[in-house]
Amino acid sequence: MRLRFLLLLSIILSTVTAQAQVGWYQLRQTGEDFLFSVDMLDANTITAVGSDGLILHSTDGGSNWTTPVSGASDNLRRVRWHSPSLGVILGNGGVALKSIDGGASWQSMGTGTTKALFDVHFFDADNWLVIGQAALRIATSDGGQSWEQLGSGSDNFNEIDISGDFGAIVGNKGLIRYSRDGGKSWRDGKASTNLELTGVSIGDDSTAVAVGANGTILRTQDGGRNWSEILASIPISSYRLSGVRHLTREHIVISGYFGIVLWSTDTGLTWNAQESNTQVNLEGVAFATDKIGVTVGWDGTIMRTNTAGTLDIREVPAPRPTALALGNVWPQPLRTGSPAQVDIQLPAAGHVSLRVYDLLGRQRLIVHDAWTEAGTYTLRWNATTLPKGVYLYRLEQGGQAQVRKFTRVD
Repeated sequence: MRLRFLLLLSIILSTVTAQAQVGWYQLRQTGEDFLFSVDMLDANTITAVGSDGLILHSTDGGSNWTTPVSGASDNLRRVRWHSPSLGVILGNGGVALKSIDGGASWQSMGTGTTKALFDVHFFDADNWLVIGQAALRIATSDGGQSWEQLGSGSDNFNEIDISGDFGAIVGNKGLIRYSRDGGKSWRDGKASTNLELTGVSIGDDSTAVAVGANGTILRTQDGGRNWSEILASIPISSYRLSGVRHLTREHIVISGYFGIVLWSTDTGLTWNAQESNTQVNLEGVAFATDKIGVTVGWDGTIMRTNTAGTLDIREVPAPRPTALALGNVWPQPLRTGSPAQVDIQLPAAGHVSLRVYDLLGRQRLIVHDAWTEAGTYTLRWNATTLPKGVYLYRLEQGGQAQVRKFTRVD
């Protein structure tokens, strides 16, 4: 009996370790549904919404999913949790749903509009501000029983974030509104873009990041008055960026189309790519802690991270290397479910990249792309998104590079 228990414990620990090593890993993919938004009450309670009134709900971290009845046939665009006793879902056609039982069931609210509703901010359990199509702003002071229209216009309001006195709303055609009184009044922000902005996240009382079409990343340092465009470390002008979340003031994550996930650790000044382990279009992202998060998108895809999306990189105690060195990928050949690992040696600190290419020279994975101190390291990543075949992996630092080969089977 003790031997059986120890064996079971070993299997569980191995599974947890493998998940921690891959950065992002898949919880669900059906090939059918479109998921547009996700939110987390905690590490175990996740709610996602999408096409044709679809609601997905998990209370075990994403291992199992239920489909609560929405009563809606329109696309659901946003889910937000205020507390275990208050959650709201918004969608096309003025659809608004409310849950008071942690997401087990949802009841319809009459909003008095047929315009699409895209986001909600909770001031408290009773007072909310909802934004949507054609610059719609409606408010409730009684938990959704009655609504007051505050304004409308021509261009959509897509997302809102308010933290303390600083608030920001982003929308179509580079539209940005900012507030310095906690959302009571709004002014126009200045940004050098006319592209659609899809998401915004506030870091502190003066800094925020907005994202949108054509790889647009905007950053403000003056409380929303002026927004400067920020370039990522890789070309992303063909990518639609759809979600952004601050994990801390310094640490921010962006998700987008073609499975792109970007992260910054300096309040949004510089951006690098993470290995998302998917190539589907990602529409929404949410975090329960500064490490545990999920992102959702097309094909019913839900990806999770327990490491803020970063790959498992561990320094190996050893004398300081004297030259750049790249080891063999292990195990060989790589099989489904087997995380890959490789040792690298860095003689000096600097920006280091390890990338995987197919034999036609096309980049397939970014394993590591960040400033790294000198030392010997073991890099671990998930290669399950690669079709079977032969691949080249290239380590580069300071104008020096080394290339080796590995094989992926089944």
